[in-house]
Amino acid sequence: MATMTRPPRVPAIPRRVYPDRPIAAPPKAASKATGTRKIATNFLALSVAEILCRGISVVVTLGLAKTLGRGGYGRIEFAFNVVFWLVLLVRDGFEVISSREIARHPRLVRPLVNHILAVKLLLATILLIGLVAIGCATLTGPRERIVLGCYGLMLLTTALGLDFVFRGKERMGLVAISLCIRTALYAAGVWLLVSNESHIIWVPVCLVTGEAFGIGLVWAAYAREYGMPRPVLGARFLKVFLRRGRPVALIQISQTVIGSVDVMLVGLMSTYASVGLYSAPYRMINAVLTFGLIFQQVVFPSMARSWRETPEAGRQALDALVRVLVSVLIPLAVGTTLLADSLVGWILPEDFATAGLLLALGIWRAPLLTLAYLYQMALISLNREIAGLRLLFAGAIGSGPLVAILGATFGLEGASAAVVIVGLVLMLAGYICLAGEGRSPAWHHHVARPLLASLAMAPVCLLLRNRNLPLAVLSGAATYALTLLVIGGLSIRDIRAVLHPGQFGLVIAGSDEAAEPA
Repeated sequence: MATMTRPPRVPAIPRRVYPDRPIAAPPKAASKATGTRKIATNFLALSVAEILCRGISVVVTLGLAKTLGRGGYGRIEFAFNVVFWLVLLVRDGFEVISSREIARHPRLVRPLVNHILAVKLLLATILLIGLVAIGCATLTGPRERIVLGCYGLMLLTTALGLDFVFRGKERMGLVAISLCIRTALYAAGVWLLVSNESHIIWVPVCLVTGEAFGIGLVWAAYAREYGMPRPVLGARFLKVFLRRGRPVALIQISQTVIGSVDVMLVGLMSTYASVGLYSAPYRMINAVLTFGLIFQQVVFPSMARSWRETPEAGRQALDALVRVLVSVLIPLAVGTTLLADSLVGWILPEDFATAGLLLALGIWRAPLLTLAYLYQMALISLNREIAGLRLLFAGAIGSGPLVAILGATFGLEGASAAVVIVGLVLMLAGYICLAGEGRSPAWHHHVARPLLASLAMAPVCLLLRNRNLPLAVLSGAATYALTLLVIGGLSIRDIRAVLHPGQFGLVIAGSDEAAEPA
C-alpha cells in the first residue's frame, strides 16, 4: 500500500517592501481639499480673532491716550516696548523653530514641550531679574519702576505659553479663542480701573492678568490631550536646539529690533510726551502689520513641509502669496497716506493732531516689512536661515544709528522715515536671498496693477476726505476694487491658489505624500 506523503511546503515569496513609501497613498484630491479647508478655516479663525482683538486694542489705545494724556501714554508705551524686546527673546527665539519641528514631526510634541518650557522659564527668570535691577538703577520715579516691573511679568506668562504647539499642528481655533480672552480681559480691566493718570499702574496689571487667563485656556487643552507638561532642562537637547535654532532666534531678534528700535530711541532722545505722540500712529501701523503676520503663521506649517518640493513649485507658491499681500497692502498704504490728517483728527484727541505726517510716513513700513518678513519665513521653511541672516542682522545693527541720525536731524518724522528705508532694504535683501535658491517671486509683475488701481483711487479719497471720512474710505476702496478688476488684477483664482497650496506642491494633508517620488 502506497504511503501518502504531503508535498513539500513552498515558502511564500516575501512581498517587497519600500519603507520610504506609504502602502496606500491617500487620494490626492481628498488631501488637497482637506488642506484647502484647513488653511481657509485657520486663516478665518485667526483673522476674525485679530480683527476683534485689534479693534478692541484700538479702542483701548484711544481711551488711554485721552485718559492719560501724551505724557502718561508715553510712559506706558516706553515701558511696554522695553519689555516687548525681552518678550520676543523668550517667545520668538524658540517658538518659531518649535512650530516648524512639530509641523514636521507631530510625535515629538511632549518631549519638545517639556524641554522648551524649561529653557524658556530659565531665560525669562534671568531676564526679569536683570530688568528689575536695571530699572531700579536707572529710573528715578517709583511709579516708573513699578510700571516697568509689572510689564516685566509678561516674561513669565510668555515663557509658560503653549500656543506654538497648536500653531504647529494647524489648530488655530484654540489660539484664536485664547487671543480674544486675553484682549477682552485687558480691555475690561482698563475700562473699570483706569480713570486718570494716577491709575497708570493698573494698565500693565490688567495686561498681564489677561495674558495669564488666555494662556491658562491653552494649558487646559494641552493637558487634556497630552497630560501636564513636565519641564526638563537637558544639556544635550539645549545644545542641539540652540545650534539648530540659533539662526531663527537671530532672525526674530533682528526683526524685533528693526520694528521697534525707533520707539526706543525716541524715548531715550525725547520726552514722554514725544513718545506718546509717536506711539499713537505706531500702534495703528502695527495693527496693519499684524494681519501680514497672521497670514505667515497660517501658511508656515505648510511652508515648513515645502522644502521637499522643487524650486519651481516653491516659487509659484510664494508668488501667489506675494500677489495677494501686495494687492491688499499697497492700496492700504496709499489710502492711509492720503487720509492721514483726517484719520488722526477723527480718532485721536486734539493734542495728537500733529501725528498725521507720522502716520503718512510710517504706514509704508507695513507693506515693506510684511514682504521682507515673508521672505525670511520662506527661507526658514527651506532650512536656509543663514542665507539672509547676515543681511538681516546688518540691517538690525544699522537701523539704530540711522534712526538716531535722521531723528536728530528731522525730528520724529525722520525716525519714522528711517524705518521705512530699512524695510525697503530688507525686502530687496530677502528677494536676493530667495533668488539664490531659485524661489524668488515675480514681484515686479504684481506691483504695477495695484499701483495703477491705487492712482485711480486717489482722486476719490482727496475729494471726500474733508467732507465725510467714512464715505471717503468706502468710496476709495470700491474704486480700487473696481479698477483692479477691470485691468485684470487680483481675482478669485488667485485667492483660491493661496488657499489651495497643493496645486503648487505645498502638501497639507500629509508629509508622506510629499516624500513619495513621482
